[in-house]
Amino acid sequence: MKKRKLKKLIPLKTKTLGKDISKYPFVEIRWVDIEGDDGWSSLSSLDKDKLPVAVSKGYLLSQRKGVTRIFRDYIESKDTNTFEDIGIFLILGVFLLGMSSD
Repeated sequence: MKKRKLKKLIPLKTKTLGKDISKYPFVEIRWVDIEGDDGWSSLSSLDKDKLPVAVSKGYLLSQRKGVTRIFRDYIESKDTNTFEDIGIFLILGVFLLGMSSD
């Protein structure tokens, strides 16, 4: 499998996207998640622990001021070739590692 080059930002003209789903790039985002444990541990094991990398996929809505917004689901309009409402969205902060698009 060919490895994709990861980008931090994908150029996107949000004002012209409208309700046509084909204009939204479908992206894969890799980001650093938090990890915690309320059990007992040693300082040395805590020092060796690493943060997990999470992977999210969806349609890119916007990237502004260190915040990336994607949505995964949408409802198609009954009468036109557009969409109405979105569902399952994700808002990510500055801990974005990289993103690739199809």
